[in-house]
Amino acid sequence: MSAGEFELINHYFKPAPDALNPASVLLGIGDDAALIQPDAGQALVVAADTLVSGVHFLADAPAAEVAQRALRVNLSDMAAMGAEPRWFTLALTLPKTWSDETRREWVADFSRGLKDCADGYACSLIGGDTTSGPLSISIQMLGQVPAVKALRRDGAGLDDFVLVTHTLGDSAAALATLDEDSLNVAEAALDETDRAYLQSRYYRPEPRISEGVLLRDIASSAQDISDGLLADLGHLCEASDVAAEIDIAELPLSLTLQKFDVGQAQRWALTGGDDYELVFTVPEQNMPQLAMAQAQGRIQATVIGRIVSGAGVHCELDGAPFSVDTTGYRHF
Repeated sequence: MSAGEFELINHYFKPAPDALNPASVLLGIGDDAALIQPDAGQALVVAADTLVSGVHFLADAPAAEVAQRALRVNLSDMAAMGAEPRWFTLALTLPKTWSDETRREWVADFSRGLKDCADGYACSLIGGDTTSGPLSISIQMLGQVPAVKALRRDGAGLDDFVLVTHTLGDSAAALATLDEDSLNVAEAALDETDRAYLQSRYYRPEPRISEGVLLRDIASSAQDISDGLLADLGHLCEASDVAAEIDIAELPLSLTLQKFDVGQAQRWALTGGDDYELVFTVPEQNMPQLAMAQAQGRIQATVIGRIVSGAGVHCELDGAPFSVDTTGYRHF
């Protein structure tokens, strides 16, 4: 007997009868659509991402890690808007060539990773779809935010500081460790702890939800870094009709990334993508508030430049222009 759509949904994704169901979910998995009730005075925030095998994750990647990555990249979109994630839907495309046993094993591992991540970020799976075709995962995430406080890309102003959360470039380095033919990573003298750290940064990027909520009252604009700092900061500048000047020497690099050639590490930090950190702008008058939050351990962020008039993102190193061959990941 083949594992049909409804059997897969009911067995692996539908909550158990005794599972707690958030009061906001009026009708969840099992009908044609879900019914949800946002909190009073909140605007709905909706985002969606598709991950395709061989493009966004390795074909032989562990299913549980694929699930973690798929949900976390959508959670990052919530963080970029200063929103709190609440609900999500899942569209799962499974290869027709898989045997029933392979399908069951993969979905069992995938659903376990998905539930672990969803529970950790207090968001509920409320519906979706399954079909056959090239292996891919599409998630639509829904969250909420006070409408007047939503972070947007189009609010950056002249002389605002440009900042990023935590460190950049780790995810690109992780991919290099998975494909050592593309780079002699042995020269970086990585140990198993370093490799585990990089793999975690790739498969389990940390959505900066609490930081996004904090930045509602501090930042003038924000964007998550999925396609690379240069590309995503460029999107922010375009939306705000401004330019940015950044100092390459100020890019925050992890201790593991610092084991690589400095030029390579900086290129990864600029264009590697998949870090899912936040790049945001802060007016000078709000910097003391941000500094206080940093001192309290509520956010980790680094100033990398300023907003200026003009267009695009301009890099410099040691006071001289710094040119980059590519700006980041291109979807098409």
